[in-house]
Amino acid sequence: MFSIHGAAGRMCDTASRRELLTVGGLSLIGLSLPTFLRQRTVQAAPTLGVGRGTAESVILVYLQGSPSHIDLYDPKPSAPAEIRGEFQPIATRAPGLFLGEVLPLLAEQAQHFTLIRSMSVKPKGLRNHGSAIYMLMTGTDPANFSSTGLAVPPSRDDLPSVGSIVARQRPSVSSGLSYVAVCGPVKEGKEIGVGQSAGILGAAYDPFTMYDDPTQPLKLEAFALPGDITLDRLQSRVDLRANIDRQRDSARTAATFDTYYERALGLVQSHRAVQAFRLNEESDAMRDRYGRTRFGQSCLLARRLVEAGTRFVQVTWPARSDDEPVPGPDGSWDTHRNNFPTLREHRCPYYDRTLSGLIADLAERGLLEKTLVVAVGEFGRSPKIGVATTDNVGPGGRDHWPECYSCLIAGGGVRPGQVYGESDRFGAWPKSNPVHPFDLITTIYHALGIDAATEYHDSLNRPRRLVEQGQPVLGLF
Repeated sequence: MFSIHGAAGRMCDTASRRELLTVGGLSLIGLSLPTFLRQRTVQAAPTLGVGRGTAESVILVYLQGSPSHIDLYDPKPSAPAEIRGEFQPIATRAPGLFLGEVLPLLAEQAQHFTLIRSMSVKPKGLRNHGSAIYMLMTGTDPANFSSTGLAVPPSRDDLPSVGSIVARQRPSVSSGLSYVAVCGPVKEGKEIGVGQSAGILGAAYDPFTMYDDPTQPLKLEAFALPGDITLDRLQSRVDLRANIDRQRDSARTAATFDTYYERALGLVQSHRAVQAFRLNEESDAMRDRYGRTRFGQSCLLARRLVEAGTRFVQVTWPARSDDEPVPGPDGSWDTHRNNFPTLREHRCPYYDRTLSGLIADLAERGLLEKTLVVAVGEFGRSPKIGVATTDNVGPGGRDHWPECYSCLIAGGGVRPGQVYGESDRFGAWPKSNPVHPFDLITTIYHALGIDAATEYHDSLNRPRRLVEQGQPVLGLF
C-alpha cells in the first residue's frame, strides 16, 4: 500500500487514481495525510541503494573543448615519450593517486575528490564536439544532429538537459532558482546553447542564465520589478490569470502558465536568490582564492548559489568548444597544437586555482557532503602526440579522443581519495570499469534521489526515459 514509486517512473505532479483512493481511506486506519507521506518515504528508503539521495545540489563544471586526460588526471610515466608527453606525475594528498605536474593545488585537495579514469563514449557521426556534448548534456543520443556529428540550432523539439530534468524532478524549495547556468553558454561551431535548455519540457525549466563577466559587478535587473509594479500587484495578476484559466477548464495550460509565473514571482520575492549574485559581499581574500577570472568568479558564484538553495548550477568554461586556443585565462581546451605550453602557461594555472579553491571552500563550509561537484569535458585528447584522429592536428597537439578520458567527481556522498576505473598503459582505452556519459548522468540523478527510469513523452508522443540507458556507478559511493 505504501509503495512510493507505484508503476515505475511517471513524470507527473499528481497522485495516481489508486493512490488517491488509498489516501481517501486513510481515516479508516487512523492516519493523516502527512503521516501517510512520511511513512511512504521511510518505507522506500531501504530500497533506494547505495548513495541515493545523498546530494542536495549539483555543480557541473563543464570544460568545453576537453582537456587532455593524460596530462591532467591520468599520467603515463612509463609510456613512450610521444604518449607520456612533457609533464611529470606528482603525488597528492590521497595515497596512490597521482596527477600531472600542472595541477599542484588540486593535488593538495585530492583527499576530497575521486577520479574516474575510464570514461568512454562513441558519439554519433565523426569525432566532433557537437554530438558528444549533446550526449553529455542530455543523456540521450543526438538523433537530430547532422551525419558528421555537428551541432544544429537548439529548438523546443530538443530533449531536456540534465539541469532541466533536475529542475523538474527536484525543484528548489527555498530560493526560487532550481537551475542556473553561469560563466558562458555551451557553444559548438556557430550554435549556442547546445543541450542546455529544457527543450520539450518548456521554458519553465530552462536555466536562469548569468553570463555577465563576474569579475565586474553583475547586473541584477532580472530580479527587479518595473517601476509602477508592486509585488502585491504582480501577485494579483498571477491570481487573476489562474482564475481565468480555471474557468476555461484548461487545466493543462493553466498548469504550464502557473509553473512559469509562480517561479518567476518566487524569484523576484526571494531575497536569498538575489543575494547570491552579490559577489562584492565576499572578502578580497576569498575572491583571490578562486582567481579573478571569469571562470574563477563563476565558481565562487556557484558556491553562493548552492548556499542559497539552488539545486543545479552549471559552470561552463567560457571558450567555445572548437575555438583555437589563445593565451590568457579564457581560451579553449581544444589543443590540436601546442598542447603543452597552452596547458602549462594558460589553461591549468587558472583551472587548478579555481577548482581546488571551490572544493576546499565547500569542504570547509560543510557543504561538500551535500553538494556533488562534477568536472568533465565532452571527451579526452589523443594519447599519441601530433597524430590526427580527425583532420586537424598540428605540432605538439593532441586530437579528439572519446574512447577514454577522465572525470573529477567530489562530494554528494562520493567516497573521496580514490580512483574508479583504469585506462590501459597508453590511456587509450578503458582497462576496467568503463563509464559511459549516460552512466555518469544516471549517477548524478541517483545522488539526487531521482529515478532515471522516470518517463516523459517527446514531441512525437513517444515515451522517453530521463536517461536513454545506463546505470549509476555505485562503486563511487
